[in-house]
Amino acid sequence: MRDRSSLESERPETAATDVAPDTGDGPVEPRPIEVLVIEDSDTDYRIVARTLQQMDTFRAQISHARDLEAARRMADDRDFDVALVDFYLGIDTGTEAIHDLGGRSGSTAVILLTGQPGQDILQLALKAGAIHCLDKNQLNPILLETTVRSALHTHALEAKLHETIVDLELANRAKTDFFARMGHDLKTPLNAILGFAEMITRQTFGPSISDKYVQCAQRIRVGGTHLLEVLNNLIHHSASQSSYSGGRFESAEINDIVEHALSMIDVLARTREHTIEVSLPEDSPVANCQPAVLAQAVLNVISNAVKYTPPRGHIRVSVEPGRRHNEIRVQDNGIGMSREDVDVALSPFGRVELPPQLVQDGTGIGLPIVRDIIAAHTGQLEIDSAPGEGTTVVLRLPVVQQDQSAA
Repeated sequence: MRDRSSLESERPETAATDVAPDTGDGPVEPRPIEVLVIEDSDTDYRIVARTLQQMDTFRAQISHARDLEAARRMADDRDFDVALVDFYLGIDTGTEAIHDLGGRSGSTAVILLTGQPGQDILQLALKAGAIHCLDKNQLNPILLETTVRSALHTHALEAKLHETIVDLELANRAKTDFFARMGHDLKTPLNAILGFAEMITRQTFGPSISDKYVQCAQRIRVGGTHLLEVLNNLIHHSASQSSYSGGRFESAEINDIVEHALSMIDVLARTREHTIEVSLPEDSPVANCQPAVLAQAVLNVISNAVKYTPPRGHIRVSVEPGRRHNEIRVQDNGIGMSREDVDVALSPFGRVELPPQLVQDGTGIGLPIVRDIIAAHTGQLEIDSAPGEGTTVVLRLPVVQQDQSAA
């Protein structure tokens, strides 16, 4: 078997010097392509090489391999656009070379060459992954050029189709995972709501044990609040950022928005025995916003602080006016996140790995929604967190000018 240097030295010169320059009126510059010819007959190889050089629209850079081993070495060293493979390669067959090149899923468009065309050979070649089959006895520049062009086009389409299929499979798995997760997230609070409501209706603890029924009602409210949060997140996730910015904006006091979000999460915080410290300025700053949408962002942030802080934790919620920005700041002493965890939490449906005792129901779209809402309000989202040191989330909103507020 000859080494690569001797094989390279036998390559014929390409016809690049025969190409007329593209002046706008003349012929288009031929497209350069890398061609691997796997052929054990020197005579047949020279015929194929000469025919390749006579193509008008392609300028072939030709490599020649006489056997499978040489073909494998060349394919490992470089990428080829097209491979012309002889069916009979000594004791081997071209189908093995086609397999080595990856067949139809490889990076090379494969064309089989044979001097004995027939249905059996054609079927073997196509099954192995060849795109076309050419009869050596009828080989000419026009036929070869047409076949090469068709093979390249077909191979590109199949590669795009394969990529699309992979994307669709990933999307389908994401959809299946989403609906499975949503089914669980919606059923969990609903089961609690229905169960405790039935206990009140049937007076399970007797007609006069009011404290027990108050506890049941509180749990119903917790379940209903969680269910409402999930549904609101789904609604907001279905809206694009342009939908937020295209909605009706109005002036609203930031204190009112924060207090509304706190009222929604109060029962859950008390159930987990958290202490929530609230610091609101006496003169509330104003935001030009969609109040309900902004309140959902604030609720998501406070809800995360409540859920991911171990029981009897401390959470501080404050509104801090500034010269250029007003800030809504939520700080907790919970489990915290690494930088990598923050990136996961900000990705749609991203779920951070948690200790078993702190695993929470959720869709994984809470923080991405916050980010999109704040961006639509021309604001900024900042997350400062470290494992074991808690998390601080800042929603930064531009200060509303007096004339804009008055309008």
